[in-house]
Amino acid sequence: MATSIASQLEAIRSVIQTDSEPRKRPITRPSILFDPKEAADIDVDSILSIALSGLEVLESVDERFRNYKHDLFSHKSKDLDRELMRQDENNQINASISSYLRLVSGHFQLPAVHKTLEYLIRRYKIHVYNFEDLILCALPYHDTHAFVRVVQLIDTRNSKWKFLDGVKVSGAPLPRSVVVRQCIRDMGVLEALCGYASPVKKYRPSRPVICFCTAVIVEMLGSLTAVNDDVVKGILPFVVSGLQPGSKRSSDHKAGALMIVGLLATKVAFSPKLTKSLIRSIAGIAREEAKELTDLQWVRLSIIALINLVQLQSVDVFPTKALEILMETRDMSGVLLALSKEFNIDNFLAMLLGSLVDYSSSNAACHAALISILEKVPLKGSVDHLVSKVLLSCMKLSQRNNSSASSELGSWAEQILIVIYTNYPSEFRRAVHKFLEGFKENDSVFEVLCSLLGGNLDMTVLISDSKIWFGLHHPKAEVRRAALSGLNTYEILQTRNADSQRLVAIQDALLCQLQDDDLTIVQAALSLEGLSELLKPSDLFAALDAVLKKCITNLRSGSLDKSAPAVDVAFSVLKIASASLHDHFDHSNRVAAMMFPLILVLPKTQKLNFAVLELSKNLKWPFYSSLPDVSTKEMKLQRETICSINMKIISSLVDAFSIHPDEYMPWLTERGNDFDLSKTLVFLIVMQSFLTLQNESGQFLAVFEACFSVLKAEWEVFGSAVDVPVNKELLQWDCGKFLDQLFHTDLKLLNANILICIFWRLQEAFISVVAADAMLDGNRKMVNSKLQDLFVFFATSRMKHVFKEHLQNLLTRCTDSPIEFLSGLYTNEDVPISFQVESLHCFASLCVEPNERLLFQLLASFPSLLVPLTHDSRDVKTAAMGCIEGLCALSRRVDSLSKKNGNNANWSHFLDELLGLIVQQKRLILSDRNFLPSFMTSLLGSSCGGLLVPQNVEQRFDQSTKEKILAFILGCALQLSGYGKLMIISSIKGLGNSMIRFKDMESLLSHLLKRHSQCHFEEELCRKLSKTEIKILCLLLEICTIPSSSGGHACEDFIIRALKLDGLSSEEPGILEPCVTVLQRLTNQFYRGLTSEKQVAFTYVPAFMCRTLLDTLKDLTYGMLEIHFCMLGMPIKEKRLLFLLCSHMRLI
Repeated sequence: MATSIASQLEAIRSVIQTDSEPRKRPITRPSILFDPKEAADIDVDSILSIALSGLEVLESVDERFRNYKHDLFSHKSKDLDRELMRQDENNQINASISSYLRLVSGHFQLPAVHKTLEYLIRRYKIHVYNFEDLILCALPYHDTHAFVRVVQLIDTRNSKWKFLDGVKVSGAPLPRSVVVRQCIRDMGVLEALCGYASPVKKYRPSRPVICFCTAVIVEMLGSLTAVNDDVVKGILPFVVSGLQPGSKRSSDHKAGALMIVGLLATKVAFSPKLTKSLIRSIAGIAREEAKELTDLQWVRLSIIALINLVQLQSVDVFPTKALEILMETRDMSGVLLALSKEFNIDNFLAMLLGSLVDYSSSNAACHAALISILEKVPLKGSVDHLVSKVLLSCMKLSQRNNSSASSELGSWAEQILIVIYTNYPSEFRRAVHKFLEGFKENDSVFEVLCSLLGGNLDMTVLISDSKIWFGLHHPKAEVRRAALSGLNTYEILQTRNADSQRLVAIQDALLCQLQDDDLTIVQAALSLEGLSELLKPSDLFAALDAVLKKCITNLRSGSLDKSAPAVDVAFSVLKIASASLHDHFDHSNRVAAMMFPLILVLPKTQKLNFAVLELSKNLKWPFYSSLPDVSTKEMKLQRETICSINMKIISSLVDAFSIHPDEYMPWLTERGNDFDLSKTLVFLIVMQSFLTLQNESGQFLAVFEACFSVLKAEWEVFGSAVDVPVNKELLQWDCGKFLDQLFHTDLKLLNANILICIFWRLQEAFISVVAADAMLDGNRKMVNSKLQDLFVFFATSRMKHVFKEHLQNLLTRCTDSPIEFLSGLYTNEDVPISFQVESLHCFASLCVEPNERLLFQLLASFPSLLVPLTHDSRDVKTAAMGCIEGLCALSRRVDSLSKKNGNNANWSHFLDELLGLIVQQKRLILSDRNFLPSFMTSLLGSSCGGLLVPQNVEQRFDQSTKEKILAFILGCALQLSGYGKLMIISSIKGLGNSMIRFKDMESLLSHLLKRHSQCHFEEELCRKLSKTEIKILCLLLEICTIPSSSGGHACEDFIIRALKLDGLSSEEPGILEPCVTVLQRLTNQFYRGLTSEKQVAFTYVPAFMCRTLLDTLKDLTYGMLEIHFCMLGMPIKEKRLLFLLCSHMRLI
């Protein structure tokens, strides 16, 4: 009553203010459609007509709007005055307005809505009496101008909506973040929003209202670091109403509720009561959606929300009612399977399955659901928990139940355990073992389980042999041994066809015993009669191999007095493997692999080693066919005797390996990866092979080819794992010396040392091969290639300091010419930069203390260093400059040695000064790639060729000496690879055509031009020019067009030969590029330098070139013609006329 009177008084106050305003300013009226002054001139009838037109539009959108045509918008309402109405009448109007605004909230953006609101504002003053409903109706549209117009009509006074006054002042739309912040400050705003977005009796909130409320809540929870109880209480009505069952629930509301529950679960711990209620509600949604089958995505989303809730809250057991509801959900196991592939649901599964175990003994639906989930959904992390829970349940229930119920209880547990065992056998065994471990001292538990699970004669294998099965997995070793001894293998084999499931379970249990850590259990399993018949050959072999490796590991690490069980088990393994698997594929290979780590005799295992050697005689494996017969009655052999036996073993294996190294090396590599001692044996076989075959070149190269890549890979492993000291004495050790070290050393370090020695023996064997002249005639290229591979490995491998002696020995003894060998690396194009750098470092090291023969070879190879000096890589150039500096130091010894020995090299009198000049320019050569060509051109030419080149450098040598230097450089260059030639000639091309005067250069150019011409006229028959040869030919032709400062050499004939290709149509680079090179460089200056005779000769060249079908050459030829006729005083630029003249000359 008081509230109604207050509202009416407030309305009267507003009317009085309105009535008093005309005396001060023009009359205005509140409006969202019109300007206040304009609205004052529009009467109620007009406003009602506008509203009815809007309502008609809204009726076409939603029929529910028709209900208000004869209510709020009736013609009678025009005369309504709320200030004079009774309270019950106002309450009725308020209810109608509230329901209308709720309906309008879903369509507030429509202009028709604004027309109806205009009448409600004018006639019912909803901006005064119903302003909160109006705000809540418009708030989802906070970012629209219509919302601003509504807020500007409202006097918020001191209400919770006071924060909207900022919108009234600014006239700008309201950001949602402001609403979120206000909800955090004032719970009243949050409660109003949640209440308005929740269903009330027959009123359902509109979609925009629900979505807006959801967005505000989500943003608010995201911004809060801690959520208190007041926030939860404010949000809960919206959440609970969204989770209520029923088809009338909005899907947006449902989605929002599920989303908010997930967020709340991460922020706050719910009370147990609330958690159970939410779990039940969400489970109900899942069941309802699955039953309707309208959208299975909702089933998935609801289960995700449920999983999230359970895993984030403290839930020990699933509520009974919720569990029943969830079990009624269609294809629950299928949904969980799909989710398990995308998310981690392990904790949810553990709790759900644990709850199902608790209820399934008395609830058939829970039992069926449990079995279904166990069969479909992966749950390896929960196996321990489930098995323990089932077994504990068995024990508890067996104490309460009478004997008649034990069978049913056993059947219940059996079905669950069989499914777990079938899907997770190894996890199941560990779980049973762990469970029994907890009752290790209580034998009654073992007996109860065996009795309970073994009482039904119709049960499957796991349970019918439960005492044996549980016994084999009992934590006590004596129980496991007793179970093995009580195993009737004969009876199992007799019934294996009739009871295959039982056989599978026994097989699995036996394989488990073969993996037992207690070797006495393993020995008991190996001693079973018919073991090889009980197990599949593949399973038996894998188990035997694993057992043997375990025994070998124990023997290597254990003491001598504790090795007896391992020796016995290992012998039993090999005996069974040799006797039982001979009829199966690849038997010899497998058994031989098992025997390999035990072939070398050691004091600790000599009994087992001799047994292995004996067993190998019956093995059809060619690699072991020549193993020696060892018979001794001594209990403990002397060290020397063992070494002698081992040397015989290695020699016999080397004989077999040398015949087929490519076949056996992959097998040996695999064996070496098993144990360090196996790797030792492999390395000793390889080492002895190189020692034995060093005089048999063919077999040696075959062994090298088979082993080298493996040895390199092994060294890379050792280089990163073992700190190997450098010991020169080791290089001379033989296999016997290394065998002696087996008794007291670290095998990893021993293997590293053997590997170092192998590489030494390898290059020693190469020395013998290189010395065999007969072999070299047919295999020189192959030997050089292998030597290069070996050098690169020594020079670039990890810990390359270990191979310092190897490298020196390789260069000085394995090659005819170390310099030629090294230059082949740094003057070839495709060699990696690191290889080039190392080869140059080796060159520099040879300069330190060379003998007389090597000294002259080093100095004579100076021109080859111009190739790396022009390289793009600074590392290569720096290494090459180090070689130049080394040669500079050596050159001072040449004169005295030449006089002493009468060895007068034609470069001895100028090389010292030449090298010195290059060393002086070291900084510029290393920093500027173009400096060296400029410097060499200036030094050997007649003028200075660059700003950075020292002045008067062209005067350092007389013309005769310059020619000798040039001849020296070119003579060396022509001995190099094509790339080497190209780089050296390029570095001195500035000297011009004077270089062509040298006979060998002229011969090279003639040879390349001949092949160039042959490729044009005999394209299909000739050998095409390589890319490098094309570049050399183009470079030489370019040089022919460069006049020499010293008078030069007549090169016109070479140019004419390059262009005299009639009717050229091929785009083959070897034909086209030389022509283009020449045509691009024919200038007026070139023509002026021609004699009259040569000018006449050049007159006919264009006649041939104009017949080309290639546009590129045509354009260049016309340019040549234009220059030619211009020189003759006939400046002709028109191409057609040039062509006619050219054709006429051809006819002549």
